[in-house]
Amino acid sequence: MSEPAHSAIGSLCKELKRTDQRERGWNVTIAEDCYRLLLLKEVTPETEWLDLGCGRQILREWLPNGKADQNTLSQRARRLVGIDRVADDVSRNPYLHEKVVGDFLKLPFPDASFTLVTAQMVVEHVERPLELMREVGRVLRPGGKFIFLTPNLLNYQVLAASFFPEKLKKRIIRYLEFREERDVFKTYYRMNTKNEIVKTARAPRLAIDAIQLVHSACKFRRIPPLLWVEKAILRVLDLEQMSNFRSCILAVLNKPVLDS
Repeated sequence: MSEPAHSAIGSLCKELKRTDQRERGWNVTIAEDCYRLLLLKEVTPETEWLDLGCGRQILREWLPNGKADQNTLSQRARRLVGIDRVADDVSRNPYLHEKVVGDFLKLPFPDASFTLVTAQMVVEHVERPLELMREVGRVLRPGGKFIFLTPNLLNYQVLAASFFPEKLKKRIIRYLEFREERDVFKTYYRMNTKNEIVKTARAPRLAIDAIQLVHSACKFRRIPPLLWVEKAILRVLDLEQMSNFRSCILAVLNKPVLDS
């Protein structure tokens, strides 16, 4: 269950750090970019894929080639199913082959239905993550993977946000990220540290392929003095010895073949 020293995610993040310059004069690994590139490497013509909390898109459209990459992934996968609790959102996702409105904790699919399950910024909204992991383990085929991106509760911004009242949090996010309040959901952060992921994965007998701590995009672009402070902190967190306090966790779990 230990994290490999030289994980595939680590290699991807190093590649992104060399090539993706998000801020002038400074290359930085961005979580959403790493998630995108990982999917582009994982999805093949044999992939039968379930995206949890799919919403209206698979990837962030502000990413380089965001729309083109979503089309590529949709066309490449043998099967792409999206499930979300918000019917309007899933109905507006143009990349899905099948659209399902339902509950993540009671997935309406037979055992061993998928080779890949993904969740981008969804796990933090799950009140009972152990049940989620059991359901993911059930619908995955032996050898299948669960890839998810979620905030890291040990990060200073995420930890602070966890204490905010939901109404205040929605207003802050609307101002900083231009997201409508209806697109901001209640957070629980029940599986949002490396240790909690490893612990929760044990019961459904999912193995850890890799867990990487990465940066999210800057949040304070609308407030220049705070943006300067945020960038200074990001430089500190970019040090390897401070990596546990970066803002996002990108994890790859697998269902061992021996569990079949």
